[in-house]
Amino acid sequence: MQSPNRHGGGRARRQSMSRIPARLNILMGIVVLMLGILGWRLGTLQITDSAQYKQAVKSADTSIEKANVQRGVIYDSSGKALVSNQGEQAITYTKPRNVTEQELYTVANEVGKYVTIKTDRLSDHNYANYYVLNKRHAKRVAKLSQTEAAPGTDAYAADLTNYVERHQAKFPLSASERNQAMLFQKMVNAYALSTIYLKEEDVSQEEIASIGERQAKMPGVRVGLYYKRESPSDTDAMASIIGSVSTSTAGLPENSVHQLLTKGYSRDDSVGTTFLEAQYQDALKGTKKEIEVKSNAQGESTEKTLYPGQPGSDLHLTINAKFQADVQDILKKNIPGGHTQGAYAVVLNPNTGGVYAMGGVNRLASGKLQDDAMATINRAEVVGSVVKPAMITNAMLNGTISPSNSVLTDQPIQVAGTAPKSSWFNRNGEQSIPLTASDALMVSSNSYVMQLMLKMAGKPYSKDMSLANLGSGIFQTMREGFNRFGLGVDTGIDLPGEVTGIRGSTSPDHYGNALDESFGQYDTYTTMQLAQYVATIANGGYRVRPHVVQSIKQHAKDNDDTTPLETTVNTQVLGTVGWTPAERNVIWEGMRKVVHGKSPFVTGSMLKGVKPAVYAKTGTAETTTDQASTLTYSLVSFVPDADVAMAIVVPGVSETTSTVNQTIAQQIYEAYWKDVESKSNVKDN
Repeated sequence: MQSPNRHGGGRARRQSMSRIPARLNILMGIVVLMLGILGWRLGTLQITDSAQYKQAVKSADTSIEKANVQRGVIYDSSGKALVSNQGEQAITYTKPRNVTEQELYTVANEVGKYVTIKTDRLSDHNYANYYVLNKRHAKRVAKLSQTEAAPGTDAYAADLTNYVERHQAKFPLSASERNQAMLFQKMVNAYALSTIYLKEEDVSQEEIASIGERQAKMPGVRVGLYYKRESPSDTDAMASIIGSVSTSTAGLPENSVHQLLTKGYSRDDSVGTTFLEAQYQDALKGTKKEIEVKSNAQGESTEKTLYPGQPGSDLHLTINAKFQADVQDILKKNIPGGHTQGAYAVVLNPNTGGVYAMGGVNRLASGKLQDDAMATINRAEVVGSVVKPAMITNAMLNGTISPSNSVLTDQPIQVAGTAPKSSWFNRNGEQSIPLTASDALMVSSNSYVMQLMLKMAGKPYSKDMSLANLGSGIFQTMREGFNRFGLGVDTGIDLPGEVTGIRGSTSPDHYGNALDESFGQYDTYTTMQLAQYVATIANGGYRVRPHVVQSIKQHAKDNDDTTPLETTVNTQVLGTVGWTPAERNVIWEGMRKVVHGKSPFVTGSMLKGVKPAVYAKTGTAETTTDQASTLTYSLVSFVPDADVAMAIVVPGVSETTSTVNQTIAQQIYEAYWKDVESKSNVKDN
């Protein structure tokens, strides 16, 4: 029998359950109603009111645009402008933040009616993209390509563009259409809010007037200025030092485009691509002008300058352009014929490292001469006996000899497994004479420095001795000594592309080359390294960094009376030799004797007539050029207690012109005292 309570409880549950579906129905109805309202509103926003809201966005559009400024000017040490800027009228385009390809197409077509540009860089993709933006063209391409994508979709546009790109010959563009397509390519490739050049060269007054009168139909298109680098014709000798700047047409250099883009550059910005223009890009480029542009619903815009921009800073060089040109002419005039590969010279201030001139001439395979000042830092040669002052200094620093105990007898060196090696004046031992360190420099004794090397290695010379157990450590000892002066290491010059030269092998089968290393016949060095080396000797033992920029001066703004900020490049000491005054005097005395000594075997006597008097060390290295035996002639020189030192290298010369290094040095000194400094400022020693 069922309990009354249980019966009553079941009735209550049935009543409760009957009420739940009613609540759910009401809730579901509310949800459906809300979804319907939301769907209607979305439809209204996307379809009915789409144009209105787009226009509202545009009507309140505010953007910050950037405009280029003048690049810094480069001056020589006398204040002569070597490269400046020539402002030319140009047609520019600033891409809005929200713009469609169809809108760009319309603007490009309008601009193309009045502006003609080169079309040789029109890409196949942009050709096709431009072509199918024409609705009539698009229908024809759709029919031929049999695309299944719905018109107006991205897939539809992609199919048509790809088809035209693959079958371009079927869809020709007229000359005027190609012109418009090129303008379209420039616009579509620009970044939002960036300003690019549509045309920067040979812009006619008619084109400028046409753009100015119709700017309402060409949003973003304006008449602006394009700054082109310009150099006087009498500064051609500086071209290979100053370098080049990219054009807006070529765009950013391919090897650094991504890096520059991350720094805020536009693809068509002009940047330094080589040498000084590249090395000092950050200083020369300046800071772009910033303009706030507001657009209203009617397409009208107003501009407000937020920042006037800062022109690039000016570079003031240590190089004297007149002297540089004279050095180039001297090298060209004196470079020997035959297999001679080039002639190179560096003249600098040994106390500050400031470079007065760095001249270079290459002989091409055709025989034509080519200016190449940068070869003084990126071309290394075996240079011969000019390294002997460093070698003798190293021996003194290592205790092998001393200023008061340095006598060794010059004699041919014969070791097992190695051909006899001797000094140029003592091939057969007939001139075997005792030499002090300074006398060894005077007569350029190979035997003397080879014997020093063996003593430094702990194996004093004896005839027919073996070098099998010499060890590679002696190479390191010699190279460390050379490095103190700047030989075989970076000089630190403020130019890109410097090389340090090639170091020969130190394996056991090359132990015999330690003899060659001692007199400069193994490792290779650049002319700039030789210049830093002789500067270190001249200034008392301080290795200073060579530099071609003396100061960086902020460009003065118009109507600004404040003194522009100027940064001077200070002398930078990279290291010291660590010798005593007595040890330094051994080297100075030896280099004095090279020019003014009494021995019949002095090697620099041609420089004896140069005034003020110079100290020097000549060098000769045996080389092979085009399978012919040749010689590389070198020379390092300085004027005691003065501000000038010099290095010269002439590779691939025949023996008949063995004094070419001294001839060049004579003429360069004459030019220096004429172009740079007066002789009256220097006491003759």
